[in-house]
Amino acid sequence: MKSYLIVSAALLGGLAHASDPCDCFPVCGCGHDGPSTAPISVMGDHLHVKGEWMFSLRHMYMDMDGMYAGSNSVSPASVHAAGYLVSPTRMTMEMSMLGAMYAPSDDLTLMAMISYIQSDMDHVIDPGAGMLIAANAGNNTFGTRSVGVGDLKLTALLRLKDEGRHQLHGGFGISLPTGSISNSDILPGPGGRLSRQLPAAMQPGSGTFDLLPSLTYLYEGDGWTGGLQARGVFRTHENHHDYRLGHRGEIDAWAGCQPLSWLSVTSGLGFSWDGELEGTQADVAQVPPMPPGRITVPTAFGENHGGMRLDAILGFNLQIVEAQRIGVDLRLPLWQDLNGHRLGQDLTATLGWTLAF
Repeated sequence: MKSYLIVSAALLGGLAHASDPCDCFPVCGCGHDGPSTAPISVMGDHLHVKGEWMFSLRHMYMDMDGMYAGSNSVSPASVHAAGYLVSPTRMTMEMSMLGAMYAPSDDLTLMAMISYIQSDMDHVIDPGAGMLIAANAGNNTFGTRSVGVGDLKLTALLRLKDEGRHQLHGGFGISLPTGSISNSDILPGPGGRLSRQLPAAMQPGSGTFDLLPSLTYLYEGDGWTGGLQARGVFRTHENHHDYRLGHRGEIDAWAGCQPLSWLSVTSGLGFSWDGELEGTQADVAQVPPMPPGRITVPTAFGENHGGMRLDAILGFNLQIVEAQRIGVDLRLPLWQDLNGHRLGQDLTATLGWTLAF
């Protein structure tokens, strides 16, 4: 990862010095008034001018491979030794996001986003848990899948400062619980392989009304642009399965340049913090009937949710035709310190398309 940062810094430095002072093309490819080369995975990074619309379609892929205890990678055997009959081994999530933005004035932009999510998780059973393996038709591995619409997010972006090279705006949003928290799949247990409630990590929704504040700063330099965005998710109550997901905080910082009239390149860092899940996850099995002293799977317990992570970001924005662009970015973890026993992040990739008019 050190080599990634060195190469990224050299690339952006070289682009900045190789090009004449440029007006990096707007992130959405339209005529909004804030120059930016923000990664496509950063939402709400700009405002539009009065009367403008923008529609976006993004697809995000996340890969989590291998268990962690704190900042250390651990084997499934270590998870079993901690008392769990089952250990996750890998999870992938694909999220398709449809978004719309509209500016009723130069100082206010409204934004809405809905998602469709597919999550897959692989598990391995403790070799010593003969009864559970027998209930799983003699196999010591199994997988689960969950699909569905996610929560609807509504946000208002309000200009706070506009002084030439420096721009600042705030975001005030709410997440509505349109996503399911009752998805089930076939799981081994008493009575064999039956349909059972999946843990919160596999549910497409939160089940709660959440507050979504953000603050975004943009800077336009000579031949380059940069930005900094802080955002949060604050859960307001427990859902009807007697839990709430942890609060979340994120900070992204990026800088980029436009080496070609149709291309911008961005590099940056992203930090995220997630709190523990609070509550009991009603209907998710936690204590099996036997053997005594064992518990089911880490995802069933709140102390195994949340943690901190620092990512490196590399992104490209291509303006294919007027008012349209394609963006792609990759996030790779430089460091992660996770709560309890949980899967670690391997990578997150986002591909997106925007249309403005």
